[in-house]
Amino acid sequence: MSAEHTEDEMGAESVKDPSVSMRLTLTGIRTRFPRVTHIATETLHSWMQGGCAPEGHKSLLLLDTRPPEEYLISHLPGAVRVDPSTTGLENVIEMIPSSPNKTPEAVVCYCSVGYRSSLYADKLESLAAFRQTGIPVYNLEGSLFKWANERRPLVDSNNQPTQYAHPYNFIWGKLLDKAIRKTVADSRD
Repeated sequence: MSAEHTEDEMGAESVKDPSVSMRLTLTGIRTRFPRVTHIATETLHSWMQGGCAPEGHKSLLLLDTRPPEEYLISHLPGAVRVDPSTTGLENVIEMIPSSPNKTPEAVVCYCSVGYRSSLYADKLESLAAFRQTGIPVYNLEGSLFKWANERRPLVDSNNQPTQYAHPYNFIWGKLLDKAIRKTVADSRD
């Protein structure tokens, strides 16, 4: 390949079929985090719509493990952003109300494709104090990229519906439909 190729041409050559790339990425994440339970975007969407899941989950704690610049562009409705580098796992336990009527019946972590959120879910699951809550922890398979590519509901920093998602970086952004990629810099235009 000559150095004269544009980024779009290089992306087209390196990622012939984003769905194949996404499947390979998800397989790698599952292999790296075998103890983490992954749920499909369809399952989470059903739970968020009040659908009856086999486990009967009705209330959820959605944890967005991405940095602020990604969260500002879009996130799942009702999600709480946690910073894995500064938000101690104990703080997540404090987010869980002690009232039975408000206690989430499941925690779902997500990021861009699922690596950072799987890491966070794995750490959360391994914390004895969290295990004592009895609340299951899941990673959203394909995370926000898969969710956005399927055109499922997202909200922006003003809690308004949006279709856009932050691409994380040039390489990982190839897993996100080009038409819905947006960065904070793009928002200022």
